[in-house]
Parts: sequence; structure tokens; C-alpha cells
Amino acid sequence: MSGTALPDTASRRIMGIVYGVGTMGRVRARLMVEKGVEIVGAVAQSPQKVGRDLGEVADLGFETGVIVDDDAERVLAKQPADIAAVALASYLDTMFEHFERCLRHRVNVVTIEEESFYPWMTAPARATELDRIAKEHGVTITGSGQQDIYWMNIVSLLMGAAHRIDCVRGRTTWNADDYGPAVAAEVHLGDTSEHFYRLVADKERPSFVVRNTLDALVADVGLTTENVLLSIDPVILDEDLWCKTLDTMIPAGRVVGVVERGTVETHEGPKLTFEMTGRIYSEGEVDTNEWLITGEPAELRLFNDCVPTPFTTCAQVVNRIPDVINAEPGFRTVDQLPKLRYRPYPLAHYVV
Repeated sequence: MSGTALPDTASRRIMGIVYGVGTMGRVRARLMVEKGVEIVGAVAQSPQKVGRDLGEVADLGFETGVIVDDDAERVLAKQPADIAAVALASYLDTMFEHFERCLRHRVNVVTIEEESFYPWMTAPARATELDRIAKEHGVTITGSGQQDIYWMNIVSLLMGAAHRIDCVRGRTTWNADDYGPAVAAEVHLGDTSEHFYRLVADKERPSFVVRNTLDALVADVGLTTENVLLSIDPVILDEDLWCKTLDTMIPAGRVVGVVERGTVETHEGPKLTFEMTGRIYSEGEVDTNEWLITGEPAELRLFNDCVPTPFTTCAQVVNRIPDVINAEPGFRTVDQLPKLRYRPYPLAHYVV
């Protein structure tokens, strides 16, 4: 669709629900409003937010008339919606009931829940069931976020400049203090290393993001997985570090984040590795994203410094909204969608 042949959607608006009004949800709410989405409902779990106007909770600078509710069923039943932007917790097991609820109300879902980015290897039963429910009700569910551009699409594009690929190595860092209490719990902030390893062993948890990112990249470039190796370790500092999310000082010797590593060996030959560090930063540290492709030519490099990860995560999700609405019903991962685009017009212009 060209910029000069946009459909006449002056009378149409996308109706949206902000499902999760935490640190990321508040940013998404503003971006959705500024891109012409009419917010018709807001769901939160925090008692401090329930009963207040979304405009106040999300610092929009005006009242929206939408009152934040903790009853998602009531919000979904109150008024029809085209899309729910969902952000509450990690892992498909935890989020299944929330996604299912939206889909059964015939509401499309776009989410930053990490496993939904490519769940077919780590949660196939849950993903298959959501795929069935979405198709039954004629809607779509998709996971997006920072992985969409920075860890999949831009890497896949760079791989297209190679004649032969031996190895793809990625490394990224993000500040665990930017995402609120749910993420703080997932990276075990303030825990002891002994308890950390015991919890990881007991849960047999998938990687926080690494495995699903590598699976998506493998699928996007048309490779097939032969073997997968994963590891996760705590980040421990020898000095105290302030955690703004928990409003406390984490003592030296306690966990301030995690470093996850994943390697996928493919049948076709290329090996893909990804190391992701999510931890609290010391003063002056910034988010980074770095990829190195070796083969022929000998090296292809990508480096992004000072990546505004919280904001770009939200912007990518919002820019995905028309793609999710336009997609065939089912659980559609981003390798099945058009490449992400900048949306200069209200998002309804891009709905076909």
C-alpha cells in the first residue's frame, strides 16, 4: 500500500484495550492514543490503579473517560474492541488465561510476553490451543517487542548480505530496573545465587527470551534446528546497588540480574548464538545490541549503542497493531507477518 493510495478510513477508528497498565502499559497507552487508537478499556492488577481514569494512571495529561478495572471479563464484555495490547507477566503458562479470554471475546491480541514471540518449541501445546481458539473466533494473537526489529528482522536482513554463513553471534544488554516489579521477580533481583540456581533447577524454566528469539530467527531465514544448548547464570556484583523498581539497596553478593546464553546448531550448517544480559545498571551504563556474522565475507557487523529499549519495545508493539488485525486468524508469529513499518498516519489507515 503506497503512501498516496491510503484507504478512506476517516470514519473508522481502531478500538483498543490496554491490558496491563504497568511500566510498559502506560507508555503503550500514550502511543496508541497518539496513533489514533480509541481506548475503550483498561485492565490492571494493582489496587492503586483500579478505579482511576486511564489518563491519570498513564500520565496522558487529560482524562479519557476510561476507568481502570481489575475485572478483565467485565472490560472485554462491556464494549467491542479490535485489539488488546497485553503486558502482565512472562511465559505462556502464566499468560494463557488472559490471552484465551481476549480471543474468546473476538479481540485480537498483541503482546510483549516474551515466549509468545515464537512459542512453538518451548510451549507447543499452549500455542496450539491458542491457535485453535483464535481461528475458531476469527482473530489473531502475535508476540512482538524488542525482539521484532533488533533481535530478528534486522539480523535476518544483515544475513542476506552474506554468501556463506558459518556463525551468527548476538549479544544484548538491557536495564532490569526499567520494567517494573514483574520483570524484577523474573530476573530474581536481590536473591542469593544459591537460591537462584535452586529455583531454576526446580522450575526447569525456558530461557527468558533467548531461546524464543533464536527459534524465530531460524524460522525467518528458513533454517532447521538440529541441536539447542541453553544456560542461565546470575549476575553478582561486589558492591551495593540501588534498585529503583524495588525501592531498596541490593547488597553486594546478591543477584542484580541474569545472563542467558543460547546456541542453535542447524542442519544447514550455520550456528546461531545469542547472549542476553538483563540486570540493574550502574551509573553511566546503557542498553546495547551487537551482532557478528562470520563466513563469506569474513565478517558482517551490527552495533547499536544507547538503545532506548523500553520505548522501542512499546513502539514496535503499537506499529504492529494493523498487521495483527490484518493477519489471518490464528497464532501468527512475526516471521509470518510483513516486515515492521513506520506508521506516520493513524493506524486505522493501514487496516484493510
